[in-house]
Amino acid sequence: MAAAEAIVKDMGAANLTYDELVRRSGITRGGITYHFPTKESLLEALVEHDLQRWRDCIAEKTAQFDGPQAALQGYIASGCEHDPDSARLCAGLLSVVSTSKALDQPWRAHYAAQLAEVQRSPDPALALLLVLAVEGLFWSETLDLMALPPDLRRQTVQRLLDLAAGMGGHAPAAQHASAFSGPEGQRT
Repeated sequence: MAAAEAIVKDMGAANLTYDELVRRSGITRGGITYHFPTKESLLEALVEHDLQRWRDCIAEKTAQFDGPQAALQGYIASGCEHDPDSARLCAGLLSVVSTSKALDQPWRAHYAAQLAEVQRSPDPALALLLVLAVEGLFWSETLDLMALPPDLRRQTVQRLLDLAAGMGGHAPAAQHASAFSGPEGQRT
């Protein structure tokens, strides 16, 4: 997986071949195809691995907040934490994910779960605006579209967190435990 990630980060998913993976990983082609019989299965594993890394980051960030909006704040903090390495992977996967129905399913499930959580929040419109702002910041930085001055970026992220904290409303505790999570309490 590490070698496949490195190829996607360096060269893009279109250049992820078994030959290049053998060269970089030192694993035989038979060893690779035993676990990943097709390139699509390898790319699917990369997408799932990246989403799991994000779920872990969200859980870690959520634990840093208190109150009924901790899950939303954790989502904001994780989505606004710029990781150039992760951004290169997402950018490298973007072209194949956007053209493959099978590969885009984990992301579609992720966003469907986010929308469901947004609709259960005390202020769905504000929660959606916050989620979309996080997504916009993430993709803007991932695709290197807009260079924000560091101080303005920091202020913007803090404003998103403050808006989430001030949303008010007291939903049942069970909702907050799974807020911004996917099916079965996991982020997808």
